[in-house]
Amino acid sequence: MESKIQIGCRRVAYVLLIVSSLFALYTSGFGLLSAMAQRSIHWLFMIVCIFLLYPIKKGKNINVLDIALAAVSALATLYVVFTWQRNALRIADPAVWEIALCVIGVLLVLEATRRTMGMAMPIIAIIALAYAFLGPYIPGALKHKGFSLSSLSSFLYTTSEGIFGMAMGTSATYIIVFVLFGAFLAKSGAGQLFVDLSLAATGRKRSGPAQATILSNALMGIISGSPVANVVTTGSFTLPLLNSAHYPMIEGAAILAVAATGSMFTPPVMGAAAFLIADYLAVPYGNVVLAAVVPALLFYISLVVYADICAAKSGLTGIEAENLPNWKAALRDRGQLLIPIVLLIVLIVNGWSALKSAFWCVILILILAMIRKGTRMGPKAIAEALISGSKDTLSIAAACACAGIIVGVVSATGLGVKFSSLLMQIAGNSPILALILTMVASIIMGMGLPPTAVYIIMAALTVPALTGMGITNMAAHFFVFYFSCVGAITPPVALAAYSASAVAHTDPMKTGWTAFRMGLVAYIIPFIFAFNPVLLLQGGDGIMNTILALITATLGVFFFTFASEGYFKGYLHPVIRILFVAGSLSLMIPGTVTDLIGIALIAAGIVLRRGLRWHPPKKAAAAPAGQREAKTQ
Repeated sequence: MESKIQIGCRRVAYVLLIVSSLFALYTSGFGLLSAMAQRSIHWLFMIVCIFLLYPIKKGKNINVLDIALAAVSALATLYVVFTWQRNALRIADPAVWEIALCVIGVLLVLEATRRTMGMAMPIIAIIALAYAFLGPYIPGALKHKGFSLSSLSSFLYTTSEGIFGMAMGTSATYIIVFVLFGAFLAKSGAGQLFVDLSLAATGRKRSGPAQATILSNALMGIISGSPVANVVTTGSFTLPLLNSAHYPMIEGAAILAVAATGSMFTPPVMGAAAFLIADYLAVPYGNVVLAAVVPALLFYISLVVYADICAAKSGLTGIEAENLPNWKAALRDRGQLLIPIVLLIVLIVNGWSALKSAFWCVILILILAMIRKGTRMGPKAIAEALISGSKDTLSIAAACACAGIIVGVVSATGLGVKFSSLLMQIAGNSPILALILTMVASIIMGMGLPPTAVYIIMAALTVPALTGMGITNMAAHFFVFYFSCVGAITPPVALAAYSASAVAHTDPMKTGWTAFRMGLVAYIIPFIFAFNPVLLLQGGDGIMNTILALITATLGVFFFTFASEGYFKGYLHPVIRILFVAGSLSLMIPGTVTDLIGIALIAAGIVLRRGLRWHPPKKAAAAPAGQREAKTQ
């Protein structure tokens, strides 16, 4: 039973979360405050609510210590809110009490991050702080002059280069408003609409439940933006359908995890790091959305083919029509909720401010939800959406604050320049080797940190080196962005895959490795657009060359998937799989010569397939004959 302290703290936190959401909506619609004011007020709400909602130890109740930390964090942040202008013009050294507040503020950021995200990111931040203090004693190229406690704490806590840097700015503007957009969609019933439409559109196909899983996750990314949240939300609807349709559950759970991860880089609303790309490059968010379209499309095409191959191997036939949702009824009951999503895309692509677009689309959701009784939002539902929007932003804001410490140290010590120089030396000025090293580092960090945090850190450390080797700014940032996301399906720590495994009751490691195999295209495409950004709809090769590159890349994705699964109208001989892999990779690389090579290799594989028969694996051989003879494509 909850104590009075617990109930009181939660009520206070919920009031603050509502005010936080209203503040974010108001400033997005009617004009932002100055950068430091917007960021510090946002963080004030976030950190106080973290200490009121997240106890010092998971599973325990909120106690007096948590309340005290919430009060101290409010005091330390209010200091920034009311003194940032004076601090910006300061000439004299700060007073002792001001230094103490700055130190306390930094320590509270570390503790807030630990409570919301675990120990991994605070440990990295502590290592960064140790590096800042111990610089004079470090031998070699990483040596620097070092910093005093007063200068470093003041730099990190009272300037826009540390905790209140660009990452916090993105959290205080784009991220919270788009999370609110998703929260209002969810509360009005759009999630059920997405699942119903997905099942109605794909359910009759042999891989119908799997296709519905893929499509609903791509749509749910608009609401959630979190792979694990997508897995839990859509998995509760789709996994029982997969099971009832006798779809292999390990493959079904893997498809769920991969589709949920893909929602992080699926426009128009992608992971939080996508908004940071726009800020780093100082371009409209619509430019980032357009650049993301083709890679996301190729990723989901590959996953759709995987899903169909798995169904073909199992001899499935699809769901009976009477067991499927009625798409007409779904549109009649909730179809108006699609209008804000379409409008959001149109506004962003046409150059509207992303903030104003999201603000007016939230208002439109409220208006359109009133049309039907099933979607109507009363005062309680609106309050719940406001609470949910800010509450779902807490961990992101903490990650941005902690990342601000790391990026601040990188900036102050010159580590970014040194790391980029070191990366170039190790790579020997070889772009491909530099990209591989960046990929490995991003994936390793992604095993313990959320995508936003990985992107912020890796962008500061590696993007300068990549652009210095001739890779375009957009391609370099997207490269880091993609590999900050795919850690969710990369063993041995594949959080999205393990979450799907828990929901589906399958073996975690088998599910993780299956998800990794199904998501292989996401590991290949970034290398292609890094060298030829035509897949990002950039490069200026002309409209016909761009269209040709997209067609051949799509064809390449198809045959890469066939080769990866070893199945194309029957099981493939290893020689044919090799030809398909080589041919598909050649087709994915834009260029006339590579396209011709790819077509020749794939054509050779198709011709040889008639003569080189291959037996199914033992597991498949044990299946009924009717299942083994099922054909795909």
